[in-house]
Parts: sequence; C-alpha cells; structure tokens
Amino acid sequence: MKIIIATLTAICSTTALAQPIMDGTLDSIYGTANVVQNTQTIFGDSDIGMPDFANGSEINAGHAIIDNGILYIMLPGNLESVFNKIDIFIDARDGGQNTLRNDNPDVDFDGLNRMGDDGSGNGLTFDAGFDADMWLSMTCGGDVFATYATYAELHTTGGGFGMFVGSGASGADGVIVGKIGMELALDNSNTAGVGFGEGVGCGEGVTTGIEIAIPLYLFDWDGAAGDITSAKICAFINNGGHDYMSNQLIGGIGGGGSLGDPRFVNLENIPGNQHFSIGDVAEPCPDPSGACCLDISCSDISETDCLALGGEYKGDGSFCNGDPAPCAPEPCEGDINGDGSVDVADVLTVIGNWGCAQ
Repeated sequence: MKIIIATLTAICSTTALAQPIMDGTLDSIYGTANVVQNTQTIFGDSDIGMPDFANGSEINAGHAIIDNGILYIMLPGNLESVFNKIDIFIDARDGGQNTLRNDNPDVDFDGLNRMGDDGSGNGLTFDAGFDADMWLSMTCGGDVFATYATYAELHTTGGGFGMFVGSGASGADGVIVGKIGMELALDNSNTAGVGFGEGVGCGEGVTTGIEIAIPLYLFDWDGAAGDITSAKICAFINNGGHDYMSNQLIGGIGGGGSLGDPRFVNLENIPGNQHFSIGDVAEPCPDPSGACCLDISCSDISETDCLALGGEYKGDGSFCNGDPAPCAPEPCEGDINGDGSVDVADVLTVIGNWGCAQ
C-alpha cells in the first residue's frame, strides 16, 4: 500500500509540475517556439517595462502545447493599454470557418461579426486548410488597469455560443478565470523583440506576454469533436473596434504595413503560413532590415542588399515611411523659395523683398 501511494504521489507531483503557471510568462514546458515574428510592429514598440501598462503592441512568437486535456497557448509580446485587441483563432477539430461568417455570436459589441462577411461575399479569410473553430479576444487599459476577454464558438453553419469570459489585471494575481474553465494572463513587461516599423524584424528571446489555457471540452459542443491531439493557431493585433488589422500576425508577413479592414484580408495571399501548429519548429529570423537610400529613392531591405546596390544604409529598424523621411534631401542653405536649389530665382526673391519690414 505504501508503495502504491508513493507511486501515485510521484505521478501527481510530476503532472502538477508539468503544467504551465498561468502568469503571462514563458515556462520551460512550452519548449522552443513554434514560430517567431519576422516583421517590425507598426502599432508601437513598448519601452516601459511594466507588467501592466504598455505603449505598444507586438506578437514576437507563438508556443502551443496540449497537456492533461488543456490547450495552452503562449504569445510573447505586448498588448498596448489603449484597448487594442489581440484576436486569436483556433482550428482544433473538423468543421469550422475558412472565411468568417456574419452570423456568429454577438459578443464584444459584435466585434467578431465586424470581421466577417457583410453580405457582399467578403470576410476575413484564413490560409487554405485553416478552418477556425473558436475565437478569443483579449484587451486591456483604463485609468485603473484591467484586462478583459471574450470568446465564441465558430460553427461551420454559424450560430453557436459566445460570452464575455471575465476581467482581470496583470501577472499571476490578475489572471482572468472564466466560469467555463478558460484562463487568460498578461504580462506586459517586454521591451525586447521586434522594433518599430514596417521592415523585417526578429521576435526571438521574448519570455512575457499573453498566455491562455483552454479546456478541450470547449471544442466539443456537439459531442463530435473526437480526440483532440493538435491545434492550429492564428493570432494578430487589431484595433479597439476589431476593424483595423496591424502588421503583427503570427507567423509574420515578412515586412510591410498594417493590413487594414479584416473583412478585406485574405491571409492566403500572404507568402508563408499566417498560423502555426503544435509541433512546428520556428524558422530562423531573417536578416534585419532598414531604410536604404538609393539617390532619393528608398527601400526597406537588409544592410547586405543595400550595400550591394551601392546604397546608403540608415540602420536596423529604420524604415522608409519614418518621420522624418530618412532619404529626403538635406535642405539647401540659401534656398529661399524652397525649390531644392540655390540659383538666380533665390537672388531675385531676396531683391524683390529688399527693405520689406513687418
């Protein structure tokens, strides 16, 4: 009897230790990243380092595992504390939606259906082979910092159940614990990962962000889900109304600006997978990029490619749409009329205004 009890104790202890601690911090059980971000963030690069408030949004990597009947997802990064949203879609069972419908559950002020077909045949469309079964969204902000989460089932024919999961704060003490068994945590203290811009970036090495635990029974609303052993995850940063997608998708878009209204986004048109799966191994980060000046033209490319073209590289993390524009010509001393050159026209302007006083 003592041997049996000791054995059971050891098994239970091992199981408890294997489960991630829900606090928004990457635990060793997640292993190496399934995918790493390759694009700088246009929604701000947080540099505050606080576990709650952040002044930028980014998704630096994706991790997912299934353990003891729970799907755990870890998305290292930040969620800006101005009620930006992180939208997460999961494909874990047969059926689902490759293009979002407009008759899904009315949750988060109908934010889910705002991304779906408006009746004209549009709607957010995922990669081929990705048919979303569930949607989750998390946001944060307020004078007194708080986090909020919502979820919905995505049935093939629409309808289904959705609800407000709950509210919380940051870290282990602020975990959102829903009545349905779902948990969500946020640690906003990251200051590493991708920088600000539209160029190529690298999300390696970030260990804090958004962490989620989803009981697998939530996918079995009709008793036909079967044994769920894997899952695909698509996640991106959206604005507060779920109507303006940033360039922060995971997997990354390979550099570029925000994608805009989700209703008109087809992820199949973006090279590479705009989702990741349990068991995937992240590809190495691409070379960092920056603004490359070729005379007065500008391209966001790597330093190696820039120098090979005879251009002037403005540094990793710079980008052509920056303010000020990195490749704009320097102003000319004496260019009175602002036409980019100093010539007789400037002299005549000075003479014409000679003696003028206000």
